[in-house]
Amino acid sequence: MMYLSSILLLAGLLAAAASFFYTLYSIFWNALRIPEKKIKMGLSIGRRIYLTIRNVLLQGKLFKDSSGGIMHALMFWGFVAFAGYSATFFARGIVPSYQLIPAGLFKDVLFLTVDIFALIVIVDVGYAVLRRWVIKVPRYQGYNGFEASFILFLVATLMVTYYALGVLRLDGVSAGITGAIMEGIPASYTPISGFFASLFPGISGSSGLDLYWILYGIHAIDFIVFLAYIPTSKHLHLVAAPLNVLLSKDTKPAQISLIDFEQQKRFGATDIRDFSWKDYMDFYSCTECGRCTYNCPAFLTGKTLSPRDIIWDLRKVVMEEGPKLRHAGIEEKDKILTPVIGEPISEEDLWSCTTCMACVEQCPVMIDHVEKIVDMRRSLVLNQGKAPKETIETYTNMEMYGSPWINDPSTRGDWAKDLNVNILSESQNDDFDILYWVGCVASYDRRNQDIAKSIVKILQKAGVRFAILGSEEKCTGDPAKRTGNEYLAQNLATANIETLNRHKVHKVITGCPHCFNSLKNDYKEMGLEMDVIHHTEFINQLISLGKIDLKALESDDKEKFTYHDSCYLGRYNKIYEEPRTIIKTVTSNFEEMEMNKSKGLCCGAGGGRLWMNENVGTKISHKRMEMADKVNATTVVTACPYCMIMLDDARRVMGKDEKMQISDISEFVASRLVQN
Repeated sequence: MMYLSSILLLAGLLAAAASFFYTLYSIFWNALRIPEKKIKMGLSIGRRIYLTIRNVLLQGKLFKDSSGGIMHALMFWGFVAFAGYSATFFARGIVPSYQLIPAGLFKDVLFLTVDIFALIVIVDVGYAVLRRWVIKVPRYQGYNGFEASFILFLVATLMVTYYALGVLRLDGVSAGITGAIMEGIPASYTPISGFFASLFPGISGSSGLDLYWILYGIHAIDFIVFLAYIPTSKHLHLVAAPLNVLLSKDTKPAQISLIDFEQQKRFGATDIRDFSWKDYMDFYSCTECGRCTYNCPAFLTGKTLSPRDIIWDLRKVVMEEGPKLRHAGIEEKDKILTPVIGEPISEEDLWSCTTCMACVEQCPVMIDHVEKIVDMRRSLVLNQGKAPKETIETYTNMEMYGSPWINDPSTRGDWAKDLNVNILSESQNDDFDILYWVGCVASYDRRNQDIAKSIVKILQKAGVRFAILGSEEKCTGDPAKRTGNEYLAQNLATANIETLNRHKVHKVITGCPHCFNSLKNDYKEMGLEMDVIHHTEFINQLISLGKIDLKALESDDKEKFTYHDSCYLGRYNKIYEEPRTIIKTVTSNFEEMEMNKSKGLCCGAGGGRLWMNENVGTKISHKRMEMADKVNATTVVTACPYCMIMLDDARRVMGKDEKMQISDISEFVASRLVQN
């Protein structure tokens, strides 16, 4: 009997392993052979080890959603603990005399851990069933219900048969079976199995032996089916996700790569060859958990964009076309490859994205949705000349006037002419310590000019020697880059870099997070090394150093403040605390909105959306104003000119003019400066 069971167990395991590894070979062949897009990655060994420990072993990013995160983390740790048991089960089953783990304290403690975690996993399975089919958590609905139920069934069966075999072991049924697992382990090290054994009458003799082999067979088959099924299902992430985290790019998340227009022949992503092997790893790692979609401002306000669907649709195309390409000749490949834009991914969805990075921030397996969306926008813009009408007009303005609007470039610095500011385009006086990069919005938009004037007031009060470029400043190219017009973005960036180098600028302060991100990250990729500081950081430094003092509000003041996080300041550059610290130096009457910091809701202006009409669903800015209203804020403080335009407009349209005002952090500070 034992000899036959060993042969059957070995045959089943080899068949499952063959299926498992062949499927993985096919999948990774796709990732290594189909993509034509090349990416450069450094070793960054320390960083990769840290991310793997944090996000794989400790399941760090899962806890952004605490209820589902705790459940998944416990199930993961249960399976890690169960791995030692499973390895021993098959080793002993195939070669009964072999001791994979020598007897002793380590083995006893290992199986104690398994015994406890098996129960935790069973409870987890029950909780997962409750969330998906009873509570019906919205982000799960309509996505792979069968796969989820089948996997949960396999997991539950594995754990239940483990305990059943444990009960029979404690009853002495398996004592005489050569190769039976866990024989000799003290009963005190399997307390949960002991508890279940106490609930049932003991069983022995032939009936106990028959039951043992039935349960043994079910347990073995369950594991073998699970192994073979993993790479063909959404649970491929069990293999792909750890690799995806370990091999994560060493650039910032959502960092849009440069195009070498002299070397590259294909621009953007039109079909699956235009993604990189790392993109394929993102596709394979997706668990369809929906965290990305249910934090997406476009989806939350009634648009059809779903970051999860974009990743999953691209994965489907890879899975369908990959096998055909693997067996096709060179001439056949162009016939097999089909554009991914239009079907399955609509142009409307691509243009709905605000590039706010909420999806990237929430993804537990570090998928970068934004880069792929921008790459597909690039395909539309650079290959087909297609973009929303307003975006095309914005491109024309940036080409002709150096800003997204029709404004005479010579008037860019006019707002500062009566403020005793060194305007370099007029003075060419490079005797300054820091350059204030004003940005297009604060240069031309009247409401945002008040922000620029407030920044000047603060800098002058602190005795900072600064200058502005005036008409020599051009748009950083952010609206062009994020909407897919990389060619225009690089032209603008090149012109600005030449100007900055000519004036020997080494340190820049800016009040615009979009300019800040471009100057700090995009321009660095183009070779510009420069200290770039956002005005919230700089103002906080001035306060800390005692360069400026602020008047605190009276304790009975009825004003109530909240803060709106700019996506490009917060999620892109992790600046969360500085603006809050500034506000709290003046008032304690501060309350966070329901979505804040890394979960902050976008204003709706990023990704070039400031210059596009928002005609579908609720306006994102209106939803944000509703959140501010819920905390009864009289002042919403922000730190971004894009956010200022969107939120101030929403305030007026929603009839909240008298109840609420929108203030930039610089205005908040400038109005409370102590005059010495």
